[in-house]
Amino acid sequence: MSARPGYSDEFKADAVALAASSGRSLPAVAADLGISLTALKRWIRLARDADLEGSGKPDDPVDPVKFKAMEARLRELERENDFLKKVSAFFAKEQR
Repeated sequence: MSARPGYSDEFKADAVALAASSGRSLPAVAADLGISLTALKRWIRLARDADLEGSGKPDDPVDPVKFKAMEARLRELERENDFLKKVSAFFAKEQR
């Protein structure tokens, strides 16, 4: 019985990305890469499971002080953006 070939994590990630983005069938992608269809399907499942695990609560809690500061900055930038839209509309109207 022959040993299974080992593939790097980077190769597996590239294979999964190719399968997702190429628009080709999984058997065709697996054949082009010289891997078994079963291996490709397993890598896709493992990548999907890893994505689901990573979508939970973040590891680092948000600092409330920084969060408040970011909210304040966001409001300030939104006000500036609204002002610039009004000024832009005014000057566009004046040039007609």
